[in-house]
Amino acid sequence: MANLRMIKRLNETYGKESQIRKMNLDDIPLYESFNSAVVRKLADLGYNNSFTKHFVNREPADLAFLFMDICSFSTRFSHLDGNGTARVLDAYYDLVIPIIYKYGGEIDKIIGDGIICMFGPPFLNTSNSENIEKAEKCAKEIIEVTNPTDYYSKIAMHFGNIVYYNNTSVHYEEYTVVGKPITELFRLEGISVDKRVNYYGGVAEINNYHRGLHEFGWAEVGPNPTGELKGVSYLTFYSKYYRF
Repeated sequence: MANLRMIKRLNETYGKESQIRKMNLDDIPLYESFNSAVVRKLADLGYNNSFTKHFVNREPADLAFLFMDICSFSTRFSHLDGNGTARVLDAYYDLVIPIIYKYGGEIDKIIGDGIICMFGPPFLNTSNSENIEKAEKCAKEIIEVTNPTDYYSKIAMHFGNIVYYNNTSVHYEEYTVVGKPITELFRLEGISVDKRVNYYGGVAEINNYHRGLHEFGWAEVGPNPTGELKGVSYLTFYSKYYRF
């Protein structure tokens, strides 16, 4: 989980209004990012107490996740030097992060060209089906916007129950999102099909949402066998593309 300063900086840079953006972090040491003192200060300021529930009390949260990256990034941009790579990544972030924020998502991790974002508590206080819908619409727009560019992407979409964990015995700046869905998300990203949104068969919440989505332009490809993926229970995944 990104630390408080990173989320605040991204929210400010890309114009997302959020509770975190309103905090005065100059009065809070960096090592206190997302620890109980910070979260309680949020509550004292009248902000959403679901931060306390999930970050302090460690109550599980149901989240929809997207893991997106530029297709064949290392191969297609291997000729660039450090500055050239940085320009590509900056342009990619400028393209996709505003779309993530448009649908209420929050950034979990940025790993080079890979971006993991989540839709759900404590950042969104909407139902599971609404969070999946937001994630799906976000994924659709990112595929549509990036397809005609050098930043065409693939996206892994998943849903599951996690816990936000922070080691309070040391000055640790980040929360870790703990749960099997995270392992499954990383495995799914590794086998995802380019220029498509990919998700596991057997995830009831996503399957239920995707039924009848042909009206939105979905065309289903799959199921495809995932083979033996360590830490993954699902035997198939679906790869879907849009008719734009």
